[in-house]
Amino acid sequence: MSVSIPEKIKERFLNEILSLYSKGEISAGRAAEMLGISRAEFYEILSERKISLPAKLNESIIKELNML
Repeated sequence: MSVSIPEKIKERFLNEILSLYSKGEISAGRAAEMLGISRAEFYEILSERKISLPAKLNESIIKELNML
């Protein structure tokens, strides 16, 4: 037996996952896993919705680049 989940609920869940990710509370890998999609698909959603990387990740990337 398969249960169909209404689009409103899917969208609300997606928005909650995106919020957790943007706050740095979950990783991209974990977010993708929770959504049942690949990490590449998750990054595509971030790009489509113009959602920035979490501040912690941005800081980490900038530090690494400065060390090069």
